[in-house]
Amino acid sequence: MAKERILKLIEILKTKSDESHPLTLSEISEALYSEGIEAERKALYDDFKVLAENGYDVVKVRMGYSSGYYLVNSDFDVAELKILLDAVEAARFISAKKTDSLAEKIARKAGPYKGELLKRGVVCFDAVKHSNDKVFYSVDTLLDGISLKKKVSFKYFDFDINGKKVYRKGGAKYILNPVALVISEDNYYLVAYSDNHDELSSYRIDKTEDVTVTDEDIKPSECVKSFNYNKHPRQSFSMFFGESEKVTLRCDNSMSTIIVDRFGEKVKMTACSDGKFDVTVNVQISPTFFAWCATFKNRLKIVSPAAVIEQFKEMLSDILKPVSYTHLT
Repeated sequence: MAKERILKLIEILKTKSDESHPLTLSEISEALYSEGIEAERKALYDDFKVLAENGYDVVKVRMGYSSGYYLVNSDFDVAELKILLDAVEAARFISAKKTDSLAEKIARKAGPYKGELLKRGVVCFDAVKHSNDKVFYSVDTLLDGISLKKKVSFKYFDFDINGKKVYRKGGAKYILNPVALVISEDNYYLVAYSDNHDELSSYRIDKTEDVTVTDEDIKPSECVKSFNYNKHPRQSFSMFFGESEKVTLRCDNSMSTIIVDRFGEKVKMTACSDGKFDVTVNVQISPTFFAWCATFKNRLKIVSPAAVIEQFKEMLSDILKPVSYTHLT
């Protein structure tokens, strides 16, 4: 009975008290009694000692002529929980249903009263939520594959013009060697490679189905050695893989914050004349890198290498080619 009483006491303190709402011994006794457990004052004092000896921070405060008690939640402060809550709300790869579930769990960490305040203060981001509720199960399975060093398999789909799923490879499963899971630009990706192609590719996890871990061991590959978990999000654009190149960009001084946001605070910018600076960065050359450059028009130009400049020109030339088409009836 003593163990059951202590467990229920922990639950009551977690769910019904905080520093602004301490509970008196009478209120605690009544809460226990409503659960079918009787507790005298001496028994509760003994229980508080047991909790303290086992790492629970139960605080006693004066409340007029009586005392109140509350359990300190030392895992997160409210500001930290607020950041976590907003991050979940803004994440596109988390479905609306799962967002509500996670938000409830995070708010619960703040206690019964501040949790309600947290939920009422949530910023409603205009994020387009993906509909795949199984993303978390897929993530769990893919992590198992990585830790066990086993290949993983799954179906992969796109959407047609009617918004219907269209499975790649005719619905046949991909069998891949998993390397890492990466969050980039609001999406969650699996980085992996196949036995037939010795190069890394990325797969959006919200577009996978029937994810399983196979019995096959991962096939070692040289392409993994070049993958840098920490630098990859800065070097790639929208998770497009390409040849890694050292590229020099000439930017207006007004671009300095954008460059730091993109490539990190340690990036070195060298002042030039006419209110410009040069910056040399490692990037993976891809259409999305060129699209990023084009976003800033004449505020950013690629200075070197010449081969990358030519690739950029070729892409722009292809975009500007006239298109002839007819509507299907």
